[in-house]
Amino acid sequence: QQFMGRTMARLLRQLRPEGGTYTMVGRKLVRDHGFIEEIERYNNRDDRAHWYEASENYTQGNPFAGSSDLVGGYPGLMQRAADTNPTAMIFLKQSPMKEKNNYTAFVDRNRHRGITYIGTDGEDFQLAYLARRYIDGLVGQLPHEFGTETAQALFDIHQKGRLPSEIINTNIVAYNVIPLELPISNIDQNLLDDLVFFGYICFAIIVISVVVCVGWTTWNREKVVVRVAQPFFLYMIAMGVLIMSASLIPLSTDDGGELEPEDYTWRVGICMSVPWLAFIGFTVTFSALFSKTWRVNRIFKATVQSS
Repeated sequence: QQFMGRTMARLLRQLRPEGGTYTMVGRKLVRDHGFIEEIERYNNRDDRAHWYEASENYTQGNPFAGSSDLVGGYPGLMQRAADTNPTAMIFLKQSPMKEKNNYTAFVDRNRHRGITYIGTDGEDFQLAYLARRYIDGLVGQLPHEFGTETAQALFDIHQKGRLPSEIINTNIVAYNVIPLELPISNIDQNLLDDLVFFGYICFAIIVISVVVCVGWTTWNREKVVVRVAQPFFLYMIAMGVLIMSASLIPLSTDDGGELEPEDYTWRVGICMSVPWLAFIGFTVTFSALFSKTWRVNRIFKATVQSS
């Protein structure tokens, strides 16, 4: 019984990993202790989700009592539990779900609350509930006894030479609407692949062009046209273009879809270098152009004033 309660808690943790509050309907000794111990197991850790039972007294009596001894029976208990707005409602007995009309009407009436329902066992009508989303998870009552019952049957055959007359059936071990083993996601990471070489080629062309322009300016710096344009500003423009085009290198860097934790600093450097190189290069280039334009305007204004 305790193992079953723990299994239900693990199933709830899979369905609602964010944690929250829970209510229990149809409590059963030992089984409920196993559930509580497992679901509240990590409440003392800050890195794990926390679970707490709803603080309101929704049972209004003995929580282990049968339907006839509860105020309003199981339907009344379920509604009082739902009124606490829990994250999950746990059915530790199958009995509350057997009243089909009452149960389905209850779930429909409280769908707006977003409650996750986990039930006990896996009868045909419960599997139908699961298919119609009237319950989110089921845990069979006897999975932990499969090994024991098998060993006992083999022992009886060996000792008595006959099969046991009693056959124990259960439809499921555990089932929920979210498969426990999901297929591997093939995500299109939009990798650059061979386009990285295009970025490198473009950067190489710009570097060669900058070197040619700087060399030409240096070679012809004594000529009138270059002297009027001022070589210093021409050098600034060339260097600004070079710095701005250098952003093509980190833009062309691809991780191949394999990110390792130790590469975190390297990845941050690659990502942040793009805006820094682009804006610094842009600033250097256009500061030279704007300064030259401002100087030309001053010359024209001085000429007009002198005339």
